[in-house]
Amino acid sequence: MKETKLLIQDLESHVRELCQPEGRVVGTDGHKRAEKWVAQKLSEVGCEPYAGESFALPYEREGVSFTNFAGFIAGKDRDLPPILIGAHYDSVISAPCADDNGSAVAITLAVGESIAAAGGLNRDLVVAIFDAEEPPYFQTSCMGSNRFYLDQADERGFHFALISDLVGHDVSLPEEVSKLVALARPLVKPLAPLTFATGAESHPALPDILREVELPDQLKLIATLNRYVGDMSDHGVFRRNDVPYLFLSCGRWEHYHMPTDTPEKLNYEKMAAIAQYAERVCWSVSASELQEFSDPVDPVDFEAETWKQSLGFMRRPFAKLLGVSDFKTRGQIDRAADALTSFGL
Repeated sequence: MKETKLLIQDLESHVRELCQPEGRVVGTDGHKRAEKWVAQKLSEVGCEPYAGESFALPYEREGVSFTNFAGFIAGKDRDLPPILIGAHYDSVISAPCADDNGSAVAITLAVGESIAAAGGLNRDLVVAIFDAEEPPYFQTSCMGSNRFYLDQADERGFHFALISDLVGHDVSLPEEVSKLVALARPLVKPLAPLTFATGAESHPALPDILREVELPDQLKLIATLNRYVGDMSDHGVFRRNDVPYLFLSCGRWEHYHMPTDTPEKLNYEKMAAIAQYAERVCWSVSASELQEFSDPVDPVDFEAETWKQSLGFMRRPFAKLLGVSDFKTRGQIDRAADALTSFGL
């Protein structure tokens, strides 16, 4: 991947270009402008159209027109099921919505560009930018990722999917929690680099693969089960169809679905670290066999390792704040996850 300083500049440039004041609500002029921008960027980062001669994959549902976009970077063996990296580009309101989801679109494009510059994986990389993730289309038949997987994907299927959403902000505790709980105040700063990952449970080989992926210095990763948060983004259709996946998110924050979600509030250094990590995951998973399996997976040991590694000496105080003694057992992590979601993360 590019030198970090240049990567940070590219990510911020992409977010500022995509996330204009008028937003990207389906059917608006802002959405149409975003469509042109996405198609242009897919070409610039080195993709070829995934299907036909255009990156645009239009579809119609319930009398409304939508457009997914997908390109690919050719791998050494094009017959293998490809890896997909994706994010949605629409916005929930007529506002910049920089973190939701310009941040993830920028990261997705950066990963695609880096892998293209390196000559590709050993299998194709599909770079997908989905439409209609936001309400009122969320988890309906109109949702872009649903239509892409069910109607627009080719017969090879997918080896693995990496989806990101809300990946531009620092993690923090709500102000009301910090005020009420004195212990929370010194914990706020160490939380900032956190990024959450669900999906290690989607294949028994993933925990060991992810253990070998080096974390960038600016990133602290905590693995959790998808059931703690549900199918809150475009990874849902891949999970439901048994595609091994990873979903990256920093959770919700005070500017979620608000006009105040603007480009200057994002942490582009953190985004660069997430992009570097996402690319490393793609390389590692591409070279790994992911055999079919039948028994359910509980990656609790891997999750516990990520809590320990990410929180360091603050692990025990943070555990106390969340009402548990540590993050070692499934029961402890269950209760900690419930506490975090109650805080609005």
